[in-house]
Amino acid sequence: MPSLRSRFWASTISKIIDNAPEINHPNDIRRDFSEDRISFLRTNWKKKKYIDYTNINIDDLELLKLNNKKVKSSKTLLYLHGGGYVACGPETHGALITQLSLITKSHVVFPIYRLAPENPFPAAIEDALLAYKYLLKEGINSKEIFVAGDSAGGGLTLALLQKIKSEELPTPSCAIVISPWTDLTLSGNSIHERGHRDPMIKPGPGMQVTVSAYCGNEDPMNPLISPLFADYRDMPPIQIQVASEETIYDDSSRLYEKLKVENPGKVEFIEWKGLFHVFQAFCLGWLAIPEAKKSIKRIAKFVDSYI
Repeated sequence: MPSLRSRFWASTISKIIDNAPEINHPNDIRRDFSEDRISFLRTNWKKKKYIDYTNINIDDLELLKLNNKKVKSSKTLLYLHGGGYVACGPETHGALITQLSLITKSHVVFPIYRLAPENPFPAAIEDALLAYKYLLKEGINSKEIFVAGDSAGGGLTLALLQKIKSEELPTPSCAIVISPWTDLTLSGNSIHERGHRDPMIKPGPGMQVTVSAYCGNEDPMNPLISPLFADYRDMPPIQIQVASEETIYDDSSRLYEKLKVENPGKVEFIEWKGLFHVFQAFCLGWLAIPEAKKSIKRIAKFVDSYI
């Protein structure tokens, strides 16, 4: 049975999404995700006295760095945020990466990567790769680095692993994908079977507009866009977390079936019954979802097996 607070948030989010303007054109994306609507989230998560928050620039890429003063090693999380490749940033994911830093006992690097439709594929992947190379240049051993992401950021994490492999860079210790968006062809049956159950992602024209905004002129079956179609031989260990009520549930379940064959013995699948897409983001304050902290603890346990 999902917690009372998870059900509260599911109901609240559903009402907000139902009342949001429809996305029928790429121009609608910035209107729908305007800064004013989320401005109250901008800094209220920067309250942990054991973490220093700093912003730096690497070329034209801005990085948010969380230095955990209790961590004496170089253990570092490279976190890639979700938002359909068109939205979100520190204001929506600050609480989550703060809790990840505290619970996994690691520093965090959070690329504020370029967003579509202004910057379509492959801008986000280029920025993710630049952030990873930055960590290596800083002298951090790849075995002290783990990569994670949610939703589109989960897909971006899997795309980054492909780029790391193709460029023969040192491999990170492991990766975690939370409700990853792995199939931008939108072929998963769960879009039709579970779409009415997920308060966060509603099937409709907005999904296709978002796909088109990110893909530009590229085929959505490109494995760097839809990592479901990638080759996962010789990849690091990967943990998949997904909620049972997700519109894109099949993006995780089919990825798991593929990884069991191509990356045997190095995949963990965790399903959260009764929960919704990226519920882990609701992890701060007295209305925090208790399952969110449990989920982050499962991430920490997985990472501790490899770092």
